[in-house]
Amino acid sequence: MKTRMLSPFERTCLWWVSRGRTLAEIALIEGKNIAEIELYLERAVVSLNAGSIEQALEKEKLRQSD
Repeated sequence: MKTRMLSPFERTCLWWVSRGRTLAEIALIEGKNIAEIELYLERAVVSLNAGSIEQALEKEKLRQSD
């Protein structure tokens, strides 16, 4: 499977997740609905050929906040 680069918003969603934000919080911050945020995160996982959001964060060198 060929991977592609993340869109800026896919990366933004991953960044918010890495900061410990929930889908609802990200949706509120970004002015989107939860379904849209879920879709962007799913696309990011597929684009990075990752098995989960956690793996996508690792591949993008993002870490969960403490």
